[in-house]
Amino acid sequence: MRKILNWRTGTLMVWIIAAVIAVLMMPDLNLLVREKGQPSIPDTTPSQIAKVMLSEMNDTGEEKYDLIAVFHSGSKAALSQDQRNSIKQAVTRLTEDKDQLGIQEILSPFNNEQMGSQLVSKDQTTMLVQFSVNKQAHTINEVKAMLDQYLQVDDVKSYLTGNDVIIEDFVQSVQSGVKKTELIAIIFILIVLIAVFRSPIVPIISLLTVGVSYLVSMSIVGNLVEQFNFPFSNFTQVFIVIVLFGIGTDYNILLYSRFKEELSTSDDVLSAVKNTFKSAGRTVLYSGVAVFIGFMTLFLAEFSIYRSASAVAIGIAVLLLALNSLNPFFMALLGKGMFWPLKKFNGHGENRLWGFLAKNSVLRPVVGIIIVAVISIPCILTYSNSFSYNDLLEVDDTYASKQGINVIEDHFPAGSPPRLILSFNQGIRWRIRKVCRLLMRL
Repeated sequence: MRKILNWRTGTLMVWIIAAVIAVLMMPDLNLLVREKGQPSIPDTTPSQIAKVMLSEMNDTGEEKYDLIAVFHSGSKAALSQDQRNSIKQAVTRLTEDKDQLGIQEILSPFNNEQMGSQLVSKDQTTMLVQFSVNKQAHTINEVKAMLDQYLQVDDVKSYLTGNDVIIEDFVQSVQSGVKKTELIAIIFILIVLIAVFRSPIVPIISLLTVGVSYLVSMSIVGNLVEQFNFPFSNFTQVFIVIVLFGIGTDYNILLYSRFKEELSTSDDVLSAVKNTFKSAGRTVLYSGVAVFIGFMTLFLAEFSIYRSASAVAIGIAVLLLALNSLNPFFMALLGKGMFWPLKKFNGHGENRLWGFLAKNSVLRPVVGIIIVAVISIPCILTYSNSFSYNDLLEVDDTYASKQGINVIEDHFPAGSPPRLILSFNQGIRWRIRKVCRLLMRL
């Protein structure tokens, strides 16, 4: 027993130290997504060159948030005179306190009659107020908190939207999605492993090894992004979660099944561990290296979202180290107790379902083709072949910025000044559409 306890104890301590360091050194991933996680295309593309030129033409020496306040009657009825007066009072308060709020410019139907017809919808149900806020004065969340107090108007629905607000809500939506993905992955893995091995211990060990590798890899990726501008996007963390928990669980099932089979033929735990990693361990290594190379090649891509997926290769490398070091330790430590309460170890048995399908697919190939066609043809016929490159679809409708955009789209025609300002000023949709058009041309 002492030999088993001492076996690879140093490796366990290394991983514990690595996990602690990873937590302490983990940068703020939300901040990285905001600063370096937005989609972009190469600077040599015509759209990016034009973007730089326009930025230089409009450069005033100060960075600013371009925001839009959307006031809607809440129904199909036009804004009443009382509602218009209330909106005017809110705009007046903003104008009076603009220095305190860091507002540089306000454009509304009340202070610019020429733009009045452009800032009020034709059905008179919606009114827009555009203004810019100095970025150096406040963060976007601080701006939202301050302006929401001014924009609350009785009997009028108000929304604060704009590129920076949308990006912030997009980040929040993505991070919320990451948390949900992690939770779903953990629950799914627990269900699958318990169903396969009928043991509560195996799922815990599997989640521990994969979880540690995920934690360490995210810390490494985060620091590379922060220090060396490693490719990063809104979806990098989601990619890493899905791939690591997916293939990590798959690899663990292979290793644990092989270990269980070895225990059925030998009572020597250490020999069973060695034989497991001589056979199944080698398979896992070859498979992992192939996945690693595949994701690393994405680093050569030009589109930023594709390049950001190369971070998964770092996670794969860490995962392979964890699987080939932590798993042997727990296998040697627990032995047959790893599969408690299982008492009979009969090795690997033949699966009747797969045996039946394989046998009949060989003996009756025409029937097999017909079955596959019945399953596939409906999917082919119902395929719409339509794509959406609108990142706003990823933002939940509960966010005020998304609701404001929806109101603008419903009540203002495409191409009107508010829509142009909102979508052209480094907006998410504008960039994604440009990228996709470029890719389609290529």
